[in-house]
Amino acid sequence: MASREPVNRRAASWAVLAVVVVLTGCGSPDLADDAATRLQADVLAVSRSSAAGHLPAARAALGTLAQHVASAQADGDLSAARSNQITTSIDLVSADLTALEQAAAARAATRAAATKAAAQAAADAAQNSHNSNNKHHKDPKNHD
Repeated sequence: MASREPVNRRAASWAVLAVVVVLTGCGSPDLADDAATRLQADVLAVSRSSAAGHLPAARAALGTLAQHVASAQADGDLSAARSNQITTSIDLVSADLTALEQAAAARAATRAAATKAAAQAAADAAQNSHNSNNKHHKDPKNHD
């Protein structure tokens, strides 16, 4: 079951990010309500993009979330401690996205290699067939 462990770790890091953002809004002294709403929307965008398999969009949404965290902290709408917690969660999700991107790239490379090998095998078979037909027609013993 080694293949389930990375999935479980990813699910855990997404859950941590969501909980860190969601549970700190609504009257919390370390996150203003409007900042919490914006950050929650950012987390939702990351989650939806990732769930749909749109890794570049998920990566972009994660970058937007990180920018909004920095802005909220700079504006005094987010405490440094809460910013650090969210940033740690963002880093975990980023690492998970990197792993997903690398796995997707490896699958694409494998598919490309298989396609190339199949094309080469087809070309070789066609060449062998052509050579065999030419040999049959050129062989003086094979006159009709």
